[in-house]
Amino acid sequence: MPPLVLGAVALGGAAVAAGGLAAAFAAGGLIGFAANFGASMLLSGAAQALMPTPSMPSGTLQPRTVSVREPVMARDMVYGRVRKGGVIVFIHETGDDDAFLHLVIVLAAHRVKSIGAIYFDGEMAIDATGQAVGRWEGQVTVDKRLGDTGQSAFPGLVEEVSEHWTTAHRLEGCAALYLRLKHDRDAFPGGIPDIAADMEGKDDILDPRTGDRGYSVNTALCLADYMGHATFGLGAKIGAEDGIETERLIEAANICDEPVTLALREGQTEPATEPRYTCNGVVTLDQTPQTIIEAMLTAMAGRCVWQGAAWRIHAGAYRAPEVTLGVEDLREGGLALTTRQSRATIFNGVRGQFISPDNDWQPDDFPAYGSAAYVAEDGGEEIWHDINLPFTISASAAQRIAKIELERARRQQLVKWSGTLSAWKAAAGDTVVVEYARWGFEDKPFEVQSSRLDLSAVGEGVMLVPELILRETSPLVYDWEASEEQIYQAAPRTNLPSAFRTATPGVPELSEALYVTRDGGGLKVLITATWAPAPSAFVETYQIEARRNGGAWVEYGRQLGTRLEIRDATPGMWEVRVQAVSALGVRSNWRARTAEITGLTDPPVALEGVTLQTAGGLAILKWTRAADPDVRVAGNIVIRHSTDAAPSWANSYSMDRVAGSEAIAVVPLKPGTYLLRAEDSGGRLGPVTMLSTKGAQALAFAPVQSLQADGTFPGNKTGLAVVDGTLRLAAAEDANGVPSVVQAEGLFEFGAGMDFGAMRRVRLRSEIRLGVLALADRIDARLEPIDTWASFDGTEGAETDVVVEIRETDDDPASAPVWSEWGRIDNHEIEARAIEARAWLRTADATYTPVVSRLRLHADEVA
Repeated sequence: MPPLVLGAVALGGAAVAAGGLAAAFAAGGLIGFAANFGASMLLSGAAQALMPTPSMPSGTLQPRTVSVREPVMARDMVYGRVRKGGVIVFIHETGDDDAFLHLVIVLAAHRVKSIGAIYFDGEMAIDATGQAVGRWEGQVTVDKRLGDTGQSAFPGLVEEVSEHWTTAHRLEGCAALYLRLKHDRDAFPGGIPDIAADMEGKDDILDPRTGDRGYSVNTALCLADYMGHATFGLGAKIGAEDGIETERLIEAANICDEPVTLALREGQTEPATEPRYTCNGVVTLDQTPQTIIEAMLTAMAGRCVWQGAAWRIHAGAYRAPEVTLGVEDLREGGLALTTRQSRATIFNGVRGQFISPDNDWQPDDFPAYGSAAYVAEDGGEEIWHDINLPFTISASAAQRIAKIELERARRQQLVKWSGTLSAWKAAAGDTVVVEYARWGFEDKPFEVQSSRLDLSAVGEGVMLVPELILRETSPLVYDWEASEEQIYQAAPRTNLPSAFRTATPGVPELSEALYVTRDGGGLKVLITATWAPAPSAFVETYQIEARRNGGAWVEYGRQLGTRLEIRDATPGMWEVRVQAVSALGVRSNWRARTAEITGLTDPPVALEGVTLQTAGGLAILKWTRAADPDVRVAGNIVIRHSTDAAPSWANSYSMDRVAGSEAIAVVPLKPGTYLLRAEDSGGRLGPVTMLSTKGAQALAFAPVQSLQADGTFPGNKTGLAVVDGTLRLAAAEDANGVPSVVQAEGLFEFGAGMDFGAMRRVRLRSEIRLGVLALADRIDARLEPIDTWASFDGTEGAETDVVVEIRETDDDPASAPVWSEWGRIDNHEIEARAIEARAWLRTADATYTPVVSRLRLHADEVA
């Protein structure tokens, strides 16, 4: 019987044989026999392990920090540290006006070590302790499940929506979040945000070095864990038949854990270290196992080989050769050499992307690795090769992997070795030494790219012929010095303003004014608030609110401008606040101002333009029309007179009171000082304006008669008392005999009148000297310095008055005269036989009494 040689079969479906012999033997089961006999399959991060020139995955990495809502979604497995979104599996609204939104998000299809901070639209909304922060404080609550097999349902969700989510909804074996969002236009201006969470992934990974299971970022162990998964992986258990070879796995795990010295960072005195290879990423289980394995292998520049009915996992490191191939292992004519690769497949620099924690866990470019020497070899042209590292989060590790990719590619010699059965001792992924003096190969290392058994015709039969693809290698491929590392810096943040951060406007400035309504409603208070615009082109409107005396806020709507008028305001402590609202509806922080609005309670301002003219015994007083509306409407101009050397409102007496809308008054001309004040509709007086005059007249007058009351003040007194030669309002006394309060007014009737003996034309003029006494004021009761007192006896604000009245008759006063009505007199010209006089003393405050030290009435006639 002729010898029998079987062709190799590559797992994954493609049988490779010499000529048509494989088909001829297929019916006899020889292909299956060849597979069991030892055909090899190699997977690598290149995703093309059976190709002569493997390359890393290229393209663009996709971020995973978005939670989606889809009816059918693939499950995720998480290894190492990641920030990722999930699948929204439940959404429901409750409360008045659907105030609360309930979300359940599945993050992983297994138990994880931890779920940390949670992010909304890229910003931390909930810290690692579960507390909402920033604008989400008080708006969000969270409950986490790590994926235990016996975990309970979310109790808060069961309580609120028990008809939809019960205690049976445990999401057993799934890591998940329950979020309760409170509707708030500031916290969620764009509706449901993109939600992502920091996670530490699978925590049941077996380490054959210790026999323990737990959390690990060791790439070799993570890969073995996925491959061993009975449902989602290959079901290849560590150490099991048709499983993963334990010895090679331990070797790869040790390589991954080797510490690598990093370049010295700013602020460091000693360089840090990191494991050579780590695995941090997400496995989406709708992909084929081959795709997933090759992606995970990129994190350690590794190889995964099916050899001898077992999987061998190799990490990216130089392995000392254990096999030597020489001419004795070579069939005649079984050697072919390729010295250089085609221009289309060669490159002299490697660049690409990794997942950057410093860039919010988004894909970012790692510092490219290139070689000036290789550029020179290629005629000065830079040729870049792009790779993606979806399970790498270290920029320094990405650079090391890029160097390995470049150095592997620059070892261009490729040998096709058709040997004897003794050559089968070399397996894919091994490093071998080739001895072939004809080509100058002496202890030259090669890496076995692939190995297979081919069927070759021998005479009338066929035989098994090992066929190896070898590629030159060197320890320098995996060599790394910290000086080669370029310090990675995350891409600079954009200076554009965040869509969720609205600039604040200026602090509002408050002013007040009075206005007269057109409908005759009288005087109203107007509050005007103005503010500087927010320094942002994205601000669209301003929201304004106000409140009085700490009450409830009242909304005044939104407006485009930076000015607000609040009409018909009630005086009090007003607080006005304003916030900017962007085109997206995002509101800024409030800017507020508090001010006391006095309104109608604010005293009038001083009269301006006051002048005095005299004519024919009259004083003509003029002024500019009062500025205050509440003086012009229902107010007055009060005019008083004082003969005191130091005139004041307290020691003056009233002369006239004209409407506030007037700008002129005519009063009797008297020597001394005229005092004018504006009085508003509420009786509040403004500042005093004084004008002095000698009372000079063109006509000369001669005295006729006089009445003098001062001294003993003879005559009838009602509600009055004479004290120390002065006339005062009678006062009640306290328990210590001290006068405290007085009645509002008192009447003094002169003891005698004037009888001119016959009808006579005379001018009557009064002469009054007035002071004020504060009955309840005590020097020892005052705490402020005496220099700050308005007056020594504290009477500056007293409102007292003395009014002299007369009545006249044309008859003999000794008979039965007919008297006229009583009328006020200051300067008065009459024609009469006799007069009688009286004086009223009045006060507006019971603690003040007028003190009259001079009270006289003179009758004069033209000289």
